Parts: sequence; C-alpha cells; structure tokens
Amino acid sequence: MPCPSLCRIQVAPMYPSGYLMSTPGQGNGSMIEPMSKNAIPDPPPPRMAQGKRLLMDTATRLLARQTLQSTLALRELAREAGLNHNTFYRHFSSLEEMQAAIIEEFVTTLRSSLTAARQQIPPGQSVSHVVIGALFEFARQNSDPFILAYRVWHGPPSDSRHLVQTAMDQLCDDMLRDLRALGILPKLDEARLRRLLAIDIQQVFRLCIAYLEAPRSRARLIDAGDELLKTLIAGAVVLQGP
Repeated sequence: MPCPSLCRIQVAPMYPSGYLMSTPGQGNGSMIEPMSKNAIPDPPPPRMAQGKRLLMDTATRLLARQTLQSTLALRELAREAGLNHNTFYRHFSSLEEMQAAIIEEFVTTLRSSLTAARQQIPPGQSVSHVVIGALFEFARQNSDPFILAYRVWHGPPSDSRHLVQTAMDQLCDDMLRDLRALGILPKLDEARLRRLLAIDIQQVFRLCIAYLEAPRSRARLIDAGDELLKTLIAGAVVLQGP
C-alpha cells in the first residue's frame, strides 16, 4: 500500500522480499532468514477513510502555515477541506486528538525512512552525509508535517509535544542500533552515546528547517551536520578518556 499523501516519500523495504527479520543469535546467526513457506504474512493496514484523510491533510497544511498565536477553528478546517463540520466527529473527538494522529503518522513514516537510508549506504560514502541527505529530502517532500512536528516539539507542553519527544527518543534508539551494526561508533558509555545522539538529532532537525528556508544551502548544511556528529563523538571520546 503506498504511503498516504501526508507522507509521500517512497520508502524502500528494509529487507529483500521473501525474508523475515530474525533475532541475532538464532538460526544461522544472520540478521535475516528466508521466510518459511508456511509463514503467514502480516495483513495490509486498513485503508483510511477518505474524509479522515482529507481532514488530516488539510489540518496539516493549515497548522504548518499559522502563526504561533493563532489557533485552528473546526469550522475553518471543515470549510477548507470541503466537508460538513459534523464529519469531523465521525473520526476524532477533538482537534488535539487529530493533531496527535497527524504527528504519530508522520513520525512512523520518518523512522522507517531513516532506518532504510542507514541500511542502504553506498560503499565508500559517508553515513552521516547519506542519512542527513535522506532526512533533507524527506523534509522537502513532507514540508508541512515536518514544520508542524518541529513547531509542536518546541512549543508549550501538550500531549502532541510528548508524542514528538517520544518519537525523537525512538529515533535516537534507531540511530544507535544502526550505527553500531555498521561498526562505526567508538566504545563509549551507553548513556553518553544516547546524550550526544539526542543533541545531534535536535540540531540536524534545525538544519532541516534551515534547508527548507534556503534549499540552495543544502550542501553546506549537510557538511555542517556531518561535522557536528564527528565533533560530538570526538569530544565524547576525549571526555571518557582511555
């Protein structure tokens, strides 16, 4: 099933067709094993109702373009979506619930995209350059939800902000797992590694916003993100000592 219009980036599958991920240490010790002929594939996710999809896409566009002082009115949302405002309550109990659904859908697709990028690094290329470039492309193709998530993350306390922060913590876990699998992380204290990766993620997201504002600065911003990660890791190595 193609990604919904909210997140239009095409995400390549993490593993070849016909394979299932296995637990390291089981079977032949490989990270993937051939799928059994008797294995039952997961059912496809249910198709989202057209009205719900339209409401979420319209709300994302409006919220990403609003000033921080303004709020989204239900009647305005329904009018922009071309729907009766009563349609809203068939899918959501409140605007806050809808915003949480938008954020959750966005971060799920983002995590899949970045994991796929880290698992498909071309030989001889910098991991950070490739992944930051993939994140920039994701932000470009999904600028409205990206801006919305960034603003919520740096906004006042809310359920949606907690959801975004949880997603950032999960991105940190994903990054730590994949970089370790690639064998490019030095032997550092686990807590120290998580702290520096969290700082890196926060700053690279800021670079994404700068890229959306000035697309011609892409190469310079990717270099800045690459240098940031190397500096953080080098500093952590020095602080930890021999």
